Amino acid sequence: MAEKLDRKQLKKPDEFQLVAGQAMSWLFAHKGLTLGIGGGVVALALLVWGISAWRGSRETSGAAALGEALELQSRPVSGDLQGQPGQEAFASKEEREKAVITALEKVRADHGGTTAAQTALAEIGFHKLKAGDAAGAQKDLEGFIGESSKDHPLRPFAQESLGYAYEAQNKLEEAKAAFEKLRDYDLAARADYQAARLALIQGKPDARQQLERIAAEYPKELDVVREANGRLELASLPPPAPGEAPQSPPAKAPVEKKPQGKKQK
Repeated sequence: MAEKLDRKQLKKPDEFQLVAGQAMSWLFAHKGLTLGIGGGVVALALLVWGISAWRGSRETSGAAALGEALELQSRPVSGDLQGQPGQEAFASKEEREKAVITALEKVRADHGGTTAAQTALAEIGFHKLKAGDAAGAQKDLEGFIGESSKDHPLRPFAQESLGYAYEAQNKLEEAKAAFEKLRDYDLAARADYQAARLALIQGKPDARQQLERIAAEYPKELDVVREANGRLELASLPPPAPGEAPQSPPAKAPVEKKPQGKKQK
């Protein structure tokens, strides 16, 4: 069965061949025009057009595969269905997570070099961080930041998530450096908040003052101000008595997919 499938695939022209064939058809249909202009120039123009169309086709198919992979995240788990009989569901959250990662890795393997493949790598990093695999998340997020374009919309999320990945490994200096790079995305408020939060974790004497300055310097960044005020409230609580659980939350914050707004000029 596999052999038959492979032979059928070999007989099918790939996307680049199809585009090249279209280019050649156009060339023959307009050979009078091409002879008048100069074959070399026209051939070069057709080659550029063909490569551009091929890349566009690859991006489209990659985006479709990525969409299918991400759609798996929204599928319910058995027992959670509410009035939706017959809807496809996973046996457990763990099974759903495994399926999502597998699908994202397939996008990487099948559509390498596309924006979809880059996005899949970022998503894999986010999932690993959420699952507690900080070292794995660090590797994938660094890879995404290294290969994605400067205007990729997930870069700010990946940059902040990379800071959390370092922090989860107790690499606080690396985490501080990663958070500092949020300024490259015009996210100065978040960069200052993360610096203040790390200072509080490290017990630095000016940590509270750093957090207090957030509200004064970024009054319109409501989400950042809210987080800073929450940290101040926790810092003001008395230390837990022996045997009591600490009241402060763990250092690693959830991965956010919504960066805060820019600092107002």
